[in-house]
Amino acid sequence: MSHNYVRGASLSSSVFQEEIRQMLAEFGASRLRIASEYRRAAVFFSLGGRTFRMLLSPLGQADSQAERAHDWIQPSSRPHESKSAQEAARQAWRQLSLLIRAKLDAVASGIVTFDEEFLAYMVLPGGGTVFQATAPAIAAAYDGAEDSGAQG
Repeated sequence: MSHNYVRGASLSSSVFQEEIRQMLAEFGASRLRIASEYRRAAVFFSLGGRTFRMLLSPLGQADSQAERAHDWIQPSSRPHESKSAQEAARQAWRQLSLLIRAKLDAVASGIVTFDEEFLAYMVLPGGGTVFQATAPAIAAAYDGAEDSGAQG
């Protein structure tokens, strides 16, 4: 008999959230907070005098009204709740935990600095992240490069 078992599949979202808290705390992060609201979640923390925000995005777009009615990041414990919503939340938190672990391992081994690895998630004084502030300029630069390359 074969089993379709994926490591971590039986763990709840809260287990992965706690794992994220522990990893970041062991690395020296403070003011750690995990917040969620309908269909969105974020991990906030401070380290080295800077604040970081990592948003957790849906793994897929919910098309049915039943799925839109659920907070897939923090599914409720109601018995009628969709198992697919629970699984999507579990998978999303597991992936974020793996991402953070890989980033912290790279920093700990000296491959990169913390700021290099987490730069995109650094919150700027205006409240946006470095990624949000730079993405439009990067896209415009590449658009300009493509335009000049096509003319040459």
